[in-house]
Amino acid sequence: MGCTPSKPAVRGVPPITRVSEANSPPISQSKPKPPPKPKTTPATPARSSKPPPGLSSCKVCGRNFATDRLEKHETICAKSKAKSKKRKVFDPVKMRTKGTEAEKYISRGKHLEELPKPKKKDWKKQHEDFIATIRAAKTGAEPPPTDNSDYIQCPHCGRKFAEAAADRHIPKCASIQSNKPAAGRRR
Repeated sequence: MGCTPSKPAVRGVPPITRVSEANSPPISQSKPKPPPKPKTTPATPARSSKPPPGLSSCKVCGRNFATDRLEKHETICAKSKAKSKKRKVFDPVKMRTKGTEAEKYISRGKHLEELPKPKKKDWKKQHEDFIATIRAAKTGAEPPPTDNSDYIQCPHCGRKFAEAAADRHIPKCASIQSNKPAAGRRR
């Protein structure tokens, strides 16, 4: 089977042809080669090596320049090196509130403090517990006990909660428990 037109010819447009699979080249099953690794250059070049002829080495950064351009480069290089050492952390709140009434109410640097990172979730253990519970349910057996050691138990009702939920629940539960009548006394 060779090339066959797939649609009738339209005036001015050449017919579209399909190449049969028998004529197509075989697809290689080998893995593609990884791209070549780029050559790494050291952060600070060795200053002891001599520069190529006609070039001189910068005293600040160690790069090579034409002798007539070296003086200009060294002045700029020294300035940029001095500026980079003094650079402060950018504070967007300070810049945004500069010149407004809100500037005096923003506490200096307080918003730059990092928030405490939440505890990592033990998702793998939770997943394994879930799978074990599903398997137990399929066999009709009692599900294995779950370990909720990171939960906080309410002293009033005995239920267990995650830390954030316990902070909300315990005060409410305490007020509800204090409003309930004594167990032996009925109206």
